[in-house]
Amino acid sequence: MSSVPIEAVAPGDADVFVARQPVMDRAGRVVAYELLFRDGPAGGAHITDELRSTTAVIERALGSIGLERLSGSKACFLNCSHDFLFSDYPYVLPASRFVLEILESAELTLSLSRRCSELRGAGFQIALDDVRSMTDEIRSFLPSVDIVKIDWPFVEPSELPELVSQFKRAGKVVLAEKIESAEDSELARQMGCDLLQGYYFAKPQILSGKRAMPPVNAILHVVELVGSDAPLGGIARALRETPLLVAQLLRLANSSEQSNGKAERISSLMQALSIAGSRGLLHWCRLLLYVNRDGLPVEDDPLVLLAQRRAHFMEEAIDAMPDGSRALAAAAYLTGMLSLLHLAYHMELCSFVEELPVSDFIRVAILDGGGVLGELLSVAELLERGYVDAATVGLQRLAVSPAGVLKVVGCY
Repeated sequence: MSSVPIEAVAPGDADVFVARQPVMDRAGRVVAYELLFRDGPAGGAHITDELRSTTAVIERALGSIGLERLSGSKACFLNCSHDFLFSDYPYVLPASRFVLEILESAELTLSLSRRCSELRGAGFQIALDDVRSMTDEIRSFLPSVDIVKIDWPFVEPSELPELVSQFKRAGKVVLAEKIESAEDSELARQMGCDLLQGYYFAKPQILSGKRAMPPVNAILHVVELVGSDAPLGGIARALRETPLLVAQLLRLANSSEQSNGKAERISSLMQALSIAGSRGLLHWCRLLLYVNRDGLPVEDDPLVLLAQRRAHFMEEAIDAMPDGSRALAAAAYLTGMLSLLHLAYHMELCSFVEELPVSDFIRVAILDGGGVLGELLSVAELLERGYVDAATVGLQRLAVSPAGVLKVVGCY
């Protein structure tokens, strides 16, 4: 059976990796992906810390790579250690899209059962991984789970019908994992398994991304503001100094639970913050600090500084227009910032912008140079290349005083 197609990983083109393996329904359709930690572009993974591996997958999936690229609109299965389940890190995830798998190393205690019930109440589904028999421990724990993953090759064929039947009678979704042949696939279907996964359908395949870690000091500042219940406006002002965190906030907003089931188109930092939520941002910042605690990045990245400068210029230019509004100025700031950040992620501009839930007029400005924001973006690029006279003409065409704007922003 052919593998599920996925984009190729270019060696050396990126430095973070996540593998995904499809989960199929009885009709052979991909309905979900299991996301797996990988520390290189090929082969397996060297895992010494289960909690850190899980949080690394989340950071890469939502931050460096993007959930849209990894799974589209499909659900995701995630391997979870005991420590992860009892942390606040799950709340970074869009609950309705994630199945949290309890690793076989976890002890199925009463406290874990209660915690799983809490997580289910928050919208997550819970799965038991690598199940090989119906033990008393598992039977007692079943009310706290939704899905049971049967470790297919490690169960005696004669015992499989009764094992599947027991879980089905308990009202659980049964997933047959490690299916490696057409015979096993057909047998699992005949026995009533709801979902199937294994090498017969596809081996885990790797997606890559460029690690994009915002400055630690800036993250700590945001953590301090959110932790002290600062107004959203103050948090938004702090985010303006951290372009990489802005891009990640947009991805968080894009993956957030939406009341109408659709991603809202965003035109300002305040809007993105309102959708993702200050608590969601706090959990995200704490996860970033945990995952990257061993290596602190350079604080003054020239690309990031240029993105800030371009954003500031475009905002001030809109403010200087006779008919400029605060809403348009906020959109101009976001446009200027996002127009350069694809380079930090080693992505094509079109791919980077298309996966973000930005308003159409921001998208058109960045990709096609359209509208007033597109014109301002062109002026900013002229200034960055040293073409001051041409930039001056462009500002005058927009009824903006060149001397006034350039004096205020103090750039270029």
